Amino acid sequence: MTPNFRQVDLRSPQPLPFRPDPDYLVFSSAEALAAFYEVPPWSSGVDWAREFLLVAERGECPTGGYRVAIESVTWPGRPAGVLVAKVVMASPRPSDMVTMALTFPRAAVAVERAGLEGLSRVAFVDARGQTLGTAEVIS
Repeated sequence: MTPNFRQVDLRSPQPLPFRPDPDYLVFSSAEALAAFYEVPPWSSGVDWAREFLLVAERGECPTGGYRVAIESVTWPGRPAGVLVAKVVMASPRPSDMVTMALTFPRAAVAVERAGLEGLSRVAFVDARGQTLGTAEVIS
């Protein structure tokens, strides 16, 4: 099964802190999202009654041109209770023109809760299916 999901722009009125290391996160409420990033709650565009949020953070990158995206979300049924989010990362080629500044790429998608009864964990995987990280889902 492929749950409905959509890209979300995580811009708050107060800047979100930069995180130096890669991380893979699940948020079930606006309060949990705000508490994690240590900012006041804001309207993130997520309908928390119907959706939850997946976030992939690439961590500190030495220049512009790096990116991270959550390309797909699937509910394969095995192992039971695990949703799989495919994360794609891109890096600049040596010949690319890039901004000479540290960057901290982040991607977020809102996933519809419908049909995901029994969800307990999200596995974030790369294009080859290798696990990048996992996150527990707290309702």
